[in-house]
Amino acid sequence: MALAFIKRHGGSLVKGYEWNGKVLRPFGGSSERGWEFDGKIIRPWQGSRERGYEWDGKILKPYGRSSYSGYECRPGSMRSFSGKGRGWEKRAKSWAPRDQSVDRGWDVEGDIPLPVLALVLFDLVERAPQ
Repeated sequence: MALAFIKRHGGSLVKGYEWNGKVLRPFGGSSERGWEFDGKIIRPWQGSRERGYEWDGKILKPYGRSSYSGYECRPGSMRSFSGKGRGWEKRAKSWAPRDQSVDRGWDVEGDIPLPVLALVLFDLVERAPQ
């Protein structure tokens, strides 16, 4: 899984996570808060009618609607979903629930690194109603 490649990082003033030698850490600017990875800020993004995340000028935004839950990560796209089928199957470069009824997910503009996608998933889980 994605988080297996991210390890805790704690420097003298920096706390966060490290991935392939790059630090993923909390970021608090004068008027914005988010995360920093590879010198670029991951931050919440809001368009005229939609919300999502931005990293290096690339937008990660939700699309569609349904009651599915779960996660799928592929090059160029990340989807969250599940169905009534149980279990997960590994495919070339993706983990997906066996039920492929998908009408909810995320549009990704450009190539977004795995740690950025993992952080967004973590952020969504943390903000989800309990």
